[in-house]
Amino acid sequence: MSAGITPGGPHAGVGGLCEDIRGALAGWVPGMLGVHVHRSVSGPAEVARLVGAVAEAAEITVLPGDGPSARAELHTAAARCSTAAAGRAGTDVRAELAAVRAGCRRAAVALGLRVPVVF
Repeated sequence: MSAGITPGGPHAGVGGLCEDIRGALAGWVPGMLGVHVHRSVSGPAEVARLVGAVAEAAEITVLPGDGPSARAELHTAAARCSTAAAGRAGTDVRAELAAVRAGCRRAAVALGLRVPVVF
């Protein structure tokens, strides 16, 4: 289990997970997809907008590596992020955001990018 989703990990809270997703996307999205990533996000709603914009940009960009898999991962991540942002009863926001983070990482790997492993 990644330190980011363990109860005592450095990014255990919702805000930490949101920042972790933003930071990971900031590492590769601007150069590859041309999407501006702000220096900070204030919660799941902003992360949902960011991941949605990344997924839309991936649709109109020629991608290296396994582009179709990367697009699918980004669209799934965007949908899960929207679910987290909606905050409906019964939604585990942390679990949804952890899944979003994992999907964004899988998308990066599908594009042939190096993704650090965090324990």
